[in-house]
Amino acid sequence: MPVGTHYGDGSIKEDVLDIIFQITPEDTPFYNMIGDASSNSPLHEWQTRALTTRQTNAQVEGSSYTFVGPVLPSRVKNLSQIFAKYPRVSNTSQATARHAIDDLMADQMEQRMVEFKTDIEHALLRGSQASGNASAVARQMDGLLNVISTNSTTLSGGTTLTEDHLNDLLQDIWDQGGKPGDVLVNGFLKRRISSFTASSTKFQQQEARKVINTIAVYESDFSVVSVHLSRDIPAAASVNTLVAIDRDCFSKAWLRSPVSKRVADTADSVDAVIIGELTLEYGNEAAAGVITDAS
Repeated sequence: MPVGTHYGDGSIKEDVLDIIFQITPEDTPFYNMIGDASSNSPLHEWQTRALTTRQTNAQVEGSSYTFVGPVLPSRVKNLSQIFAKYPRVSNTSQATARHAIDDLMADQMEQRMVEFKTDIEHALLRGSQASGNASAVARQMDGLLNVISTNSTTLSGGTTLTEDHLNDLLQDIWDQGGKPGDVLVNGFLKRRISSFTASSTKFQQQEARKVINTIAVYESDFSVVSVHLSRDIPAAASVNTLVAIDRDCFSKAWLRSPVSKRVADTADSVDAVIIGELTLEYGNEAAAGVITDAS
């Protein structure tokens, strides 16, 4: 008998579960961990400077004053990027009864808002600055991976990541004055870190008779860091990447806070807009570090 028939009995109800199974990744660790700031221009600028510290300072008795001019800050900039989603549902579709969906437009708004947030996460980590123009080309922000320059290490020929490599990176950030507390990695390098043994502890739960063979918090010589899985950290044989940051130096700088709203009818449909504008404020890029080409 053809699939979908009821053996001649039209009174039998369809067996459709009122659940929609959705496994699309929705996690946004970098977006969630950094703070929020405000911006008042599409060109967002801030200032940085470094002090000369921890040098020998001993003066001869009766010596003349030697004056030094002011240490002036330098400006750093990033561009705000407009993010938007435009869900539309025809009035016919909105009126049609569905399994597991009471309000199709509300359902679509919820889905698009998840996409909106994951798009921002992708840009915050991997964006490449583009100046754009008012009419045809969109502005784009520089993401974290494109602003790190001071503490950047490329391993030769896909060298296997070791604890020494990670500690060297954390020391580089610490030497610059940062306090790295978070590491972002892809799945492959997360497994590599979980295989570290020199200064890590594997926990055994006697009651459950199981060993937890993974590292979510790594205690280095320079700081205790939380290790986060990220789907936007490059993952390929020649670009496997690890990023360490001092999260206090990074923020989402909002020029326009995100809003979602229904808009006036322009067709036989229900229309809505989800829109916001922001950039990555990265304080001082030396508060982060990156290792690339690891295996």
